[in-house]
Amino acid sequence: MPDIIYGIVDSIINGDIFIINVTESSPMNHFRYNRFEQIKIAKIESSELDLIGGERDKNKLESVLLGRGVRCAVQLRETSGKLVADVEVI
Repeated sequence: MPDIIYGIVDSIINGDIFIINVTESSPMNHFRYNRFEQIKIAKIESSELDLIGGERDKNKLESVLLGRGVRCAVQLRETSGKLVADVEVI
């Protein structure tokens, strides 16, 4: 069972990565999480900001997630520190 964290989307990095202000985590979690975590949305690939479509992808994610509450089912932490997670708007 994946770890679950909840929070508010604080900022958007690009079309598939955002920063969450973690407000709650499941008591059943296996790991501890920082107050702010960088989340990469699982199973989504977007264009990098400097490529065609990158800014469009970022703006689309911003319109859907920025300032909204989300539930993240964490799959793994990359060596870069980013969490890869399935994300649901709540």
